[in-house]
Amino acid sequence: MRLDDVSLIGAIHGLACILALIAGGWNIVTFDRGANHRLRGAIYVWSMIAANLLVFVIYDFDIDFASGRAGAGIFGFFHYLAISALVFTAIGWLAAYRQRHGVWAYVHPISMTLGYYVLIGGLINEAFARIDALRPLSYTMTEQGPRFGSSTTGMTQSAAMLATLLLIILFIVRVGLRRRKLKQRRAAPSSGVPA
Repeated sequence: MRLDDVSLIGAIHGLACILALIAGGWNIVTFDRGANHRLRGAIYVWSMIAANLLVFVIYDFDIDFASGRAGAGIFGFFHYLAISALVFTAIGWLAAYRQRHGVWAYVHPISMTLGYYVLIGGLINEAFARIDALRPLSYTMTEQGPRFGSSTTGMTQSAAMLATLLLIILFIVRVGLRRRKLKQRRAAPSSGVPA
């Protein structure tokens, strides 16, 4: 595993990402909605904020698709992904406190899942870049030399995208069913005695 080029800021970024992966993943798979969910949610949000803000001082490698350049010192694709992760996480966090009001109940899990997807995408890229056994699968050979990206990395990212889409559908269905059940309970008479 290649970790010799990781700076102190990179290490803190990595630890924040790991914390976000654990807290966010735990909330995704448990489906609970109590105090523990809120605590893990707060840990996820703050670790996502830390991880993604630290990206703006890490310029070891990025890709600028507009100019076709890739390498160190570039503000590009991965920095824009960090911005999107911050936006999704902020929207999801705000929606968490408004879930009783219609659309916000859907916005919360969708936004949090999209932010988590960006985190997983970064994990996939880092795994291909840093794990020696995966590294040969991370690039395609061209006439100009190796080019970052391959069918293997593309398929792995596509699988993560599909899993995210399925999670979003699952959350939409669960929220819809829960809201319908609450609406039916409110509509039912509170007692069997007529007024």
